[in-house]
Amino acid sequence: MRAQSTAYGNQTVRADTIVQVKWERQSSQYLTLVVTGGDEVHHQVRPCGSSAQPLTEKDGTALADGLLSAMAKTSALPGTHVLVLHGTGLQWCRAAMDGTGEELAP
Repeated sequence: MRAQSTAYGNQTVRADTIVQVKWERQSSQYLTLVVTGGDEVHHQVRPCGSSAQPLTEKDGTALADGLLSAMAKTSALPGTHVLVLHGTGLQWCRAAMDGTGEELAP
């Protein structure tokens, strides 16, 4: 899956290394993926300095739940799939892990 952040850049993480997905209630701005070994990958859900309101707890929880659901669905499918987080949205692509040749999944 690919997370995007102004502060941390774009990071691709293998879904089978993700051990926890959490929404940061304090900042309401990052979704945090905890991977094997305890490292964290942050996905920015709203732009830095944005005048947009922080995510509500309901929206943050829905984003985390949607990501977990999409990971479960793609794990049973053959081939390589990339889940790309864009702000508060999720895009599902068929692609190599290096991002070459991405195409939207049906």
